[in-house]
Formats: sequence, structure tokens, C-alpha cells
Amino acid sequence: MLRIPKTQWVASLASATRNQSTSARRTTGDEYQYLQRSKIPMLHFQPSLPRLPIPELEKTCARYLAAQQPLLAPDAFERTKQAVEQFSKADGPKLQSLLKEFDAKNKHTSYISEPWFDMYLRDRVPLPLNYNPLLMMNPDPRPQYNEPVLRTTNLVISSLRFMKSLRAKTLEPEVFHMNPAKSDTQTFRTVTSLMPSIISTYVAYTFKAFPLDMSQYQGLFGGTRIPELGKDRIYRNDTSRHLLVLRKGNMYAVDVLDAEGNIEQPATLLARFERIFNDAKPVAADPLGLLTTEN
Repeated sequence: MLRIPKTQWVASLASATRNQSTSARRTTGDEYQYLQRSKIPMLHFQPSLPRLPIPELEKTCARYLAAQQPLLAPDAFERTKQAVEQFSKADGPKLQSLLKEFDAKNKHTSYISEPWFDMYLRDRVPLPLNYNPLLMMNPDPRPQYNEPVLRTTNLVISSLRFMKSLRAKTLEPEVFHMNPAKSDTQTFRTVTSLMPSIISTYVAYTFKAFPLDMSQYQGLFGGTRIPELGKDRIYRNDTSRHLLVLRKGNMYAVDVLDAEGNIEQPATLLARFERIFNDAKPVAADPLGLLTTEN
């Protein structure tokens, strides 16, 4: 899961713009533009991450039955058991063999990746709840930072700093630390960064630290789903400079990066979001976003 960066110091920057006292030193340069400058290269562990293993057919069948049992009446479950037993002796071994053959030819990815994206892009159920996540945040303990436009500005700036660090590959690798006191240390970072990528994950294991896959991080920004007949497609553009704001069913494209790709100043972003927030435009009669709730 993606961790949202802390925004405390950015909040100070944005709130200061109301008094026109923002420090130019703090809103220029790498400290403002980037969230992290990791000692370990962001994708350092990727080449040595273990691949997702294919479960044995017997275990797959057993897990399927275990998932079905709470959902089915006893007679329906008995019929399901018979069908699974027949599958495990007839079509199952052939399909298992084909799956292993497919996996062996695609060692650059997981055996579930292509089928999952195919299912996802063909599915016609509503996106909200079924696929699109919902994020809710606790109020800031400091009441002055809960003003909607100010908080929006803070969150956007933090997200952009994360995005720029991601694109520059300076984010810290995602690592699950079993014993942070031992592994979430400078020693761990120094040792693993000096190791060849092909063995770095196994070196991390000796610290009881487990690097996680970051291959899908590229899809976090500058991407959208283009609807098409039969199967949609994912479109990505890492040169886009805007984000989309929805307000009362109306859509606004807001530039958040300048022509050189730098994050706009807090005062600039705050003013743009305030203009949208105070826009007298009425609620859209037929908000286009509602289409995502339909089949």
C-alpha cells in the first residue's frame, strides 16, 4: 500500500502564503521539489525479488472448496466437491501444465498479471466500490489546517513531491521490516546498497527485512483508463503537468507543474484552488463523473 507523505512543513508553506511571507529559500530547490533522496536506489531490489510461485493443483482445489463452503448450502457444496474432484483428475492437470509453461516463458512478470489486467479492463461493473479505492482522512489536530483549500494545497504538494521522487527514482525502496531496530538503519542501507542487485534481496533477508515489489508504482500518476468496446486500455503520460479537480460535478484542469516540470509555488497553487472553490458556476446538470457508477 502506498504511504501518503507527511505534510506538516508543507502546510506551513501554504498557510504562509496568506500572509505573503513564504520563504523563497524553502520553496525552491530539491528540498521543496523532492520528498526523498534515497541512499539505496529505488529499484535496487527488483532484480532479485522472488517470483510468485504457482500453487500445486491439489492446494488450489482445496482452497477453492474452503472458500465455497461458507457460501453454499450442504447439497450445493457436495455437488461442488464432485465437480472439483472431476476437474482435478481431468482438465486440471492439463491446465496446470500449460500455466507452468506460460510462467516459464514470462519470467519478467507474474503469471497472474496479464490475466488480471485482461479481466479488469474487460469488466463492465461500476468502478466505484468494485475497483476504485476510497480514501478518508482524519481531521488535522490543528484546526487552522482543516480549511478545505489549504488542506487541498498541502496534499497536492506532498503528492507532487512523491511523484517527482518516484520519476527521478530517488524514493526509498519499499521494505517490510520485521525488526526495524535492526534493519531500518543506516547500516542496512549502506550494506544493501553496496550489494549487486541480483543478490541484494537475499542480503536484506539476513536483516529480517523483506523488500516489496515496486513495479506498479509507475501507474500512480499521469494515467487514465480509456473506455473502448470490449476491452478498455490504460493510457499513461509522464509529461503531463496538470491534475483534474471535480467541484459540484464540474471538472477543472489545473496546472500544478511549471513548463520546466517544477512544482508550482504554494501561493500559486493555493490561488488556483481558491478560484475553483469560490467559482459561482452551478452544479452540473449531468455530471460526467456519474458514468463511472454505471455498468
